[in-house]
Amino acid sequence: HWMAFLIRKFKVINFTVGWKNLNLLSTFYSLNDNKNIQSAGNLELNKGTSETIRENTYDMFLNNFFNLYKKNFNKDYNWLEWFIGFTEGDGAILEHKGRCKYVLTQKDIKVLKEIQETFNFGNIKYYYDNNNNIKYGRYIVSDNKNILLLYLLFNGNLYLEHRKEQLKKWQLGLLNDSRLNLLAMNLNNIPNIINNYKKISLNNAWLSGFTDAEGCFSIKIYKNRKIDYVKIIYILDQKNSKDILNNISYLLSNKYLAKLRKTVNGNMYRIEVSCNNKKKDIYLNVISYFDKYKLKTTKFNSFLIWKKILFIVLGNQPLPPETILKIRKLRHNMNKYIILNNSIGYSSKS
Repeated sequence: HWMAFLIRKFKVINFTVGWKNLNLLSTFYSLNDNKNIQSAGNLELNKGTSETIRENTYDMFLNNFFNLYKKNFNKDYNWLEWFIGFTEGDGAILEHKGRCKYVLTQKDIKVLKEIQETFNFGNIKYYYDNNNNIKYGRYIVSDNKNILLLYLLFNGNLYLEHRKEQLKKWQLGLLNDSRLNLLAMNLNNIPNIINNYKKISLNNAWLSGFTDAEGCFSIKIYKNRKIDYVKIIYILDQKNSKDILNNISYLLSNKYLAKLRKTVNGNMYRIEVSCNNKKKDIYLNVISYFDKYKLKTTKFNSFLIWKKILFIVLGNQPLPPETILKIRKLRHNMNKYIILNNSIGYSSKS
């Protein structure tokens, strides 16, 4: 996606992330583990729902965020899980001669502002059209003390083995930065890459973030024997991630649905989860998940319209012409929000 960096020959790397309990790691890497946890106060801050009191925590990031900025991180585990899923789809690691960058490109400026204001570090660079309207923005983190915080957040939370290899470029860049003050974060050294396997779950917000980046809620109107029918679909795309997409589709529909798409760059896989059958739980799985873990981009508005159409259609097909016309109007409004959230740049550069 990141065309602006190509001239400077930065190496751009997308990466896939998940979650992992890091309690033991803080024991290994903190100068004073008990002091670190007690001073942060993050565990109490992030308690409050059963979803956040779980085996998977982000203590390593939370504790060191407090050590660096002397205040608690102001979001819960669900927000971090959403951010990691969003990063998997739209984020990138840039590394060049030991210089590390994190870049997130979006048309949806509001979500970039939320991320920047939540972390309270990094900057947003805006790009304008000929009429001086904002076309899109880039959230950029380039200073290594904050890159280290993101490294602690992502490390141990990667799904794909080759993504762990890519994260090592940040590790090497941080290791070679003699100016980095590890003592300020109560760290003896830069933690090694954690190799682990983590299954995708519907019990956290990761899939919501990933959908905000790579997902789509689709309404297709087609004819069968000159009668209009409506197909209601949840779509997810990702490059080189057939297994990941199959795991997601199995959670939602008990089927492996990932299929290779014919694209210019190749290796792009897609799942299409049909939600038309009222007798099955597929549509309930999709709706209940996104009702619980809400989307943060304009796709949230698209999902609300998609859900409205779904309840009009379920169990009522074939539909009369006036209902089809109503659905077409709703779909038009839904597509407006999809366009607002289309990707920037080219997948071959991500």
